[in-house]
Amino acid sequence: MSTAEIPITVVSGPLGAGKTTLVNRLLNDPGDRDIAVVVNDMGELNVDAELVASEADDGVVDLSNGCICCRLQDDLVTEVTRLAETRSFDYLLIEASGISEPLPIARALTGESNEGGLPERLRLDTTVSVIDAYGFWKAFDPAESLPDAAPDPERPLTEVLVEQVEFCDVLLLNKCDMVPDDALDAVEAEIRELQPRASLHRTTYSEVDPTRVLDTRRFDFEAAKRHQGWKQALASDGTEADHDHDHDTDHDHTHDEGVSAATAHGVESFVYRRDRPFHPQRLDAWLDDWRGNVVRAKGFAWVASRPEAVLGVSQAGPSVQAGPIGRWGDDDPETRLVFIGRDLDEDAVTRELDECLATTDERRAAYPDDPFPRESA
Repeated sequence: MSTAEIPITVVSGPLGAGKTTLVNRLLNDPGDRDIAVVVNDMGELNVDAELVASEADDGVVDLSNGCICCRLQDDLVTEVTRLAETRSFDYLLIEASGISEPLPIARALTGESNEGGLPERLRLDTTVSVIDAYGFWKAFDPAESLPDAAPDPERPLTEVLVEQVEFCDVLLLNKCDMVPDDALDAVEAEIRELQPRASLHRTTYSEVDPTRVLDTRRFDFEAAKRHQGWKQALASDGTEADHDHDHDTDHDHTHDEGVSAATAHGVESFVYRRDRPFHPQRLDAWLDDWRGNVVRAKGFAWVASRPEAVLGVSQAGPSVQAGPIGRWGDDDPETRLVFIGRDLDEDAVTRELDECLATTDERRAAYPDDPFPRESA
């Protein structure tokens, strides 16, 4: 058995984005590589594995009826290790299910989680997210008129979709033929606010040069965690971005006179900071009122009902999660929320959030009906 290093590319992305099409393209054009594949699906029948197996002579592992970012992490490590010990190949592709978050998969493969990691000769090389440009457009702009020829897919799981965008080394913006050019530019500008680090390629039918996604050596766990758009916004605001209680980059293309794509399409971000706690019910009600122009809100909040707790807030489109993630400890309590979106009215959002702050009397009140934690989608 060869002891040569085996790189791994993990392919994530929402249902129907084009992941299996990408994997089959790579199998049909592997260069001088002998590629093995692990395919994950949530259902008992792994349809994607069948489609991949039709293109591959051997070496397709089917991980079905669970998600490799959570309940099947141990199975993933076990099967990848077994595959490396029993079959000769020099590159491994892992196609995650449509609801898998790439960060926990990376943790499992690198030993950052409790699963122990892989043998040393197996190396995570690249994390790729395949994003359906049409689906992203619809998810975050549901009132937008859509091309007559386009299908009508269900709204994607926006929270997972955003996390797939935020944690990757390479991003394929796929199905670009289904979105008008001006809207496509706006989608790319939004994605760049969410993900400033990854190399981004516009594709149709997942057609991309294999060298863009194989043997890139782009994976850097710490950089991938810390260079998400919302963390960069907090850092540039003079705030410590990494509050975990738990650029090797393509730059925005520019328009006339050096105007960035984000600016040209009204895509922007701002940070809301206050050293007074929120009234929990008013904040909860405000979180229910999603604005179509807010693509992402993320950060940490201080609420009067839990004065010692850090409340993590994560909003992606209409999906909102908010709940305690730790304690302030020696840190001074302070709300720090990043908003990313199109044509944001910073003054209006700031004014509305200020109206959610607790008064002096309310800070001393009891809150038997604390609405947090909360989760909606």
